[in-house]
Amino acid sequence: MGIGAGLGAAIGGVAAAGASLIGGSQAAAGAKAGAANDFRQFLIARQDLNPYNLAGQSVLDPLTSLATGGQTGGGPNYLAQAAGMQPGQMTQAELEATPGYQFNLAQGLKATQSAAAARGLGVSGAALKGAATYATGLADSTYQNQFNNAQTRFQNSINLNTAQQSNLTNQYNRLAGVAQLGEGAAAQTGQIGAQTAVAGSNLLSAAGQAQAAGTAGVGNAINSGINNALGFNFLQQAVGGGGTSGFTDPINS
Repeated sequence: MGIGAGLGAAIGGVAAAGASLIGGSQAAAGAKAGAANDFRQFLIARQDLNPYNLAGQSVLDPLTSLATGGQTGGGPNYLAQAAGMQPGQMTQAELEATPGYQFNLAQGLKATQSAAAARGLGVSGAALKGAATYATGLADSTYQNQFNNAQTRFQNSINLNTAQQSNLTNQYNRLAGVAQLGEGAAAQTGQIGAQTAVAGSNLLSAAGQAQAAGTAGVGNAINSGINNALGFNFLQQAVGGGGTSGFTDPINS
């Protein structure tokens, strides 16, 4: 009876050791499986976000080129053109060099002189005054026409510059939108990766702790079984297995 009880205690200790080892292994395996699943989910998320990331990277070169290409984006400098077309800058020499001016002046003076001669004035003061008046009027009208032409060319250059800047802004905004989309995808991928790394580290740490606990439980269970077996054996010997020191046989009494 005592031997059976001691053997049973030892067997129970071994069984408990096995259960501890199996339980620790199962817990560790579960933690590792959780870490592996988290990593698979990260790979799926990264694959889903990768096209946006690549799209953002693809526009970085043209975006940088556009941003550093100067105020005209490599196109004509319409502001500089407009500066050279400001009205009101014509000199007398430039006015007289205007196409058709000399011809109109000559024809007008000739007509004025002919009219004066027809009235018998010849080259009188009245005739000369009439010629001077015509020349002044021609200069004024020519200047006004040239002023209006310069004003039109100036405004056209300003309008071209406005359209150019609007196009450059639209191009930049479109490229910047794609770049920001890629930046957001890259940042989100990094964030998911960091979270996965933390979760995976925790799970793998838990797996190690579970395995360590299972291993420690094996030793504890075996020691407990051995101690129980020894205790049963000692008690059996003390009660009726042969030792009489300190005990009285109840049957003989």
